Parts: sequence; C-alpha cells; structure tokens
Amino acid sequence: MTKNPVKIVLLLGALALATLMALYFYNITTPVGEKQKQLKDLGGQFQLNSVNGTVSLDQLKGQTVVLYFGFLNCAEVCPSSMGVMSAAFSQLSPEAYDHVQGIFVSVDPGRDDLKSLNKFAKYFDKRMQGITGTEEEIQALTKQYGVYFDLVDMESSELSYTVDHASRFYIVNADGKLVDAMSHTTTPIELAAGIERAYNKYLAKN
Repeated sequence: MTKNPVKIVLLLGALALATLMALYFYNITTPVGEKQKQLKDLGGQFQLNSVNGTVSLDQLKGQTVVLYFGFLNCAEVCPSSMGVMSAAFSQLSPEAYDHVQGIFVSVDPGRDDLKSLNKFAKYFDKRMQGITGTEEEIQALTKQYGVYFDLVDMESSELSYTVDHASRFYIVNADGKLVDAMSHTTTPIELAAGIERAYNKYLAKN
C-alpha cells in the first residue's frame, strides 16, 4: 500500500516540534512569561538537607560546586546529565578534582528521600551528594538560581505526576558566586573546562 506523503511530512513535522519543545524546557531558566534574569542576578546562599545532615553553600567555600536540579523518577535526562558530570569530573586535574563538589538537588521532595538521593549521587562519583528540602525551600532555591520546574499530573500513570524541569549545570566558584550555567547539551569536556576555569580564577585571586 502506498504511503501518504502528506501524512509522513506532517508526522515528521510533529516529531520535530516535540523535540524542539523538549530542548526548550530542558534549557529554559525561567517560567514561561517571566523575564529572564542575567547570570549576575542569580545564585547565592542556600541550606538544604542531605543524608549526613545540613548542607549549605557556606560550608562549601573553597570548593567549586556544580549544581544539577532534577528528580529520581526522571528516567533519562537526569541520569544522562549526571553521567556527563561524572565524566567531566574524571577529566579534571587532581587539584581541581580535590576541590570540586557535585550536588544533585531534588525538586521532588515529596518522593525523593535522603538515603535514595545519596545512593543515586554516589553511584556517579564519590564527590557528589544528593540534597533536598521542603517544598517552600525548593521553590525559593529554584527561583534564586533561575531554575524552571513544574509538577505535571499523569492521571493514567502509576507515578501520578512527573516533573518538567530545566536541565543545566550551575557552576559556583569557591567564593560562593554563580559563574556559569551550562546547557543540557554540554559535553563532559566543556563542563570540565568550565570547572577548571572557575578553579583557576579562584587560585589566581587567592
């Protein structure tokens, strides 16, 4: 049976649009309709919880911090992004590696317990940890860093809801200042270079 070329074109167009929308939401840093903030206006102190107690940015001074915001029921994007961070860490110089801290911030505190977050983060690298907080704390932190996320109902799924979220790597230098926000398509080489750059600039100043 001959395939309808018009239907094929429409199908390919729909798939392309879906792909573009996915990339948009993975890389957006503000909710739709809100004015995007400049990097200099984002970042700052935070205090959330890990399996080993409270984690604050103040405690991490002297280290280059790489933040990634996600959730444990994220089937593909979060694990692959953490894999990129892990690969980037493996490419760092020994000095930079000894002064880097990867942090997976769960935006789904209702389902992601601290023990599971720690296990997930440590699977990728010993210098990573998982943290989260109350819904109010997560809302405040994501707004502070310009991170988009939204809980989406899934009535026909056992999960009941999923999370649309930005997929970016936020690099905070050893002084606690946000210096870079790298996109979902960042490679391990690019992320490693960004971490090394932040570390070397800190050394040069100190």
